[in-house]
Amino acid sequence: MKIRHLACALALFPLAAHAADTPAPQKAPEKPVPLVKIDDFTLTNLHFSIFAAQQGAGAADSREKQVRLLNELVNTFMVARSPRGRELAREPELQAAMEVSNARLLARAVINDFMKNAPVSEEEIQAAYKKRYGEGGNVEYKARHILVDSEQKARELIAELDKGADFDKLAREHSTGPTRSVGGDLGWFTPDSMVKPFADAVAALKDGEYTHEPVETRFGWHVILREQSRKLPAPKLEEVRDKLVNEIRTRKLTEYVRGLRDKTKVEVVEAEGEPAGKADPSAGK
Repeated sequence: MKIRHLACALALFPLAAHAADTPAPQKAPEKPVPLVKIDDFTLTNLHFSIFAAQQGAGAADSREKQVRLLNELVNTFMVARSPRGRELAREPELQAAMEVSNARLLARAVINDFMKNAPVSEEEIQAAYKKRYGEGGNVEYKARHILVDSEQKARELIAELDKGADFDKLAREHSTGPTRSVGGDLGWFTPDSMVKPFADAVAALKDGEYTHEPVETRFGWHVILREQSRKLPAPKLEEVRDKLVNEIRTRKLTEYVRGLRDKTKVEVVEAEGEPAGKADPSAGK
């Protein structure tokens, strides 16, 4: 098909408004509008919109670029649907790659749909707000820490603090964390911005106290000094409503995926083709 004929196809559809759109699964449903026939296959406005979005912003911001993109899209489908393309599509590795790509696309569409449409009641929002901002969630702490790679090293540092050593000096000398140069100073933070073991340890201290037991996180072993704390005014519900709804839906999505896993028969297959037993249903939780 010649370029001028592709331009005619574009004239039938106002593509400029769709050039920067996100892929179809993330948009409101559109009615497919035929643009080009490739043998017995029809390319539509939806194919073009997705293809243009994948090329990035500005890829189809002019009629000339739109024609070029449509030409590339026609070539892509033409080559993919060629005899050699159909032959290669039957090869196990490429077939598996297409299956994985398709599964990821569909899974992403399901997740996007769930996060957009899962029902969240006003009661759930009120409960989440009370838990976050009515039960100590509106507290901010100022702390320092010394991060080391072993429990023994942390205990040795605590022993030095017990003897009156300066926390700032010990942090500058021994901490392996990025705050070493500032004496382990973490500034002000809220508990939800830290990993749970660290946040729990800080909350259990009083201002001016340090941990007398090493605190383990995935980063290593910590000795923590809580310097100050202060109450933060709770935000109005409407200011955090969208954030709370997103958190509730994220939790429900996790439960949904776990429910699917519990209902799905998943088996690990041995090399000979015999099932080796059911996979651990807790995997990925």
